[in-house]
Amino acid sequence: MAGIIPRIQEIVARFQATRAGRMNARYGAARGAQLAGGIAYAALFSVFSALTIAFTVGLRIIGENDELRQAVLDAVDDALPGIIKTSEDPDAPGILSPDSLTMTTGLSITSVIAAVTLLLSALAVMGALSGSIRAMFGLVAPAGNLVLARLRDLLGFVVLGLSVFVTAALGIASGAAGSWVTSLLGLESSVGAFLVRALGLLCAFGVDLLVFVALIRVVGGARPPRRDLWIGAGIGALGAGVIRLLGTSLVGGAGANPLLGAAVAVVTLLLWVNLVARLTLYVAAWTANPPSPTADSADPAALHVNQTPNFVTLSAPRTLDWDFDPRTGVVLPAEAGREERETLARERQERAAQLEAALAASQEEGSWLERRLATRRARRAARDVRRTVGSDSPDDV
Repeated sequence: MAGIIPRIQEIVARFQATRAGRMNARYGAARGAQLAGGIAYAALFSVFSALTIAFTVGLRIIGENDELRQAVLDAVDDALPGIIKTSEDPDAPGILSPDSLTMTTGLSITSVIAAVTLLLSALAVMGALSGSIRAMFGLVAPAGNLVLARLRDLLGFVVLGLSVFVTAALGIASGAAGSWVTSLLGLESSVGAFLVRALGLLCAFGVDLLVFVALIRVVGGARPPRRDLWIGAGIGALGAGVIRLLGTSLVGGAGANPLLGAAVAVVTLLLWVNLVARLTLYVAAWTANPPSPTADSADPAALHVNQTPNFVTLSAPRTLDWDFDPRTGVVLPAEAGREERETLARERQERAAQLEAALAASQEEGSWLERRLATRRARRAARDVRRTVGSDSPDDV
């Protein structure tokens, strides 16, 4: 028994050093679960506004194309299970009918105000998602134009809306292509059905891949290396496809109860969005590829934990002299590491001086042996300088 615990600790330590372990550590340190809950809560109050805008604009573009309209409804039902009635049957599962989500009023001051209100409400969830993704990358929102930030959220909202319509259109195209290939090659109906299904899943994967890229680059404002970005987006697209299949089957069984159908759909919406948000934040944390977190060894005195107040406040002007993040107000343990940084800086200066002296000695006139020894000392000093500088380099983390 005594040998099992160290073995388990060793396995845990090895996992924590892997990319998956570091991803999980960043997700926990950034409070990913709470952020996902906030996104789901914001989505609950934004979904009606978002669907109203999307249906009003999208269905006007579609026009009288009933096949594409039904495909869009099915795509929305896949993205938000149990929310939209996908048929005209009054007993069909779903909370909202497509007709109730279409603004039919003409252009007027009232309609413009209503549209702007719906748009701002829909962008609330995008703002929550944007801040959460930045938290996974350790990014602080830069001080900038509020209008520009809203435009980024709007662009992300447009991308999400377009993804639904593009998925629907590609689903129809893949179905037609699969049927054409089946008839052309004389394949059996089961093989044709499998081919159509595979093409549909491949199209959905491609759309989800681009959506995750847009969420990280546009909505989150992160600029990861290209390889990390596309691999992370691919993982997210694969996970989104699995969640979509599981979510649809879950709501399909729950919606059969006429008494609990509406309530279960609302609860499922919260759980569904929470699950998708968690996936998105995990993908962001994986793409960030953060270093392994180190134990917090800062002296409590350096953090002013035992003082009153123990946080930065204008009510106590002396706290403004502490080291703290001016945007978040978090007290920084700068004092705890200042001595170590100063010692490291002195070592760098001393080794650089030794290198200069050794280089100067190697250039002086003397015997072959003296010049040889001076050259060796110069190489050793250069190696020490590189080691000292590299110990604090991000590339060596």
